[in-house]
Amino acid sequence: MSDSADFPIAQRVFLMFSGLLFGGLATVGFLVTPTLFHVLDDKQVAGMIAGEIFKNASFFCLIISVFLLIYANLLVKRGALHYRRIRWFLLICIVLTLIGTFIIQPMMVEWRDLALNNGAPVMQSPYAKRFGLFHHISSVMFTIEVVLNLWVFWTAAKTR
Repeated sequence: MSDSADFPIAQRVFLMFSGLLFGGLATVGFLVTPTLFHVLDDKQVAGMIAGEIFKNASFFCLIISVFLLIYANLLVKRGALHYRRIRWFLLICIVLTLIGTFIIQPMMVEWRDLALNNGAPVMQSPYAKRFGLFHHISSVMFTIEVVLNLWVFWTAAKTR
């Protein structure tokens, strides 16, 4: 049975990309977004900018996560068995990102646009309750993704 120590360059590449993924998501979610809402007086504008940033971060997350999943599969085939569990956590992250990107975010954008077309910010419209609920759900999903990606990085960094 082989181990990731037999593939030091492969493990470093995995660590580099998983660190990039975790760092990017944590930066967007816990630094950039709160800064937008703190600095900008117009919270609706801050939310629209944050929405675009999260949309772009989602595509970044999908690309890197799929790459890492494929890469982890290759490492498992080479005998680095501790990547088996990592694959499941990456798959969960991919599913959460897909749900957020292609189901939740488009609905939130639609509600925001409908509210704006009716002359009110979304939080002062009939869509406010739904928007708030889905915003909360997407925030929880995003936090889970960040924690899972931290776990992926942490686990991959362990020497075996």
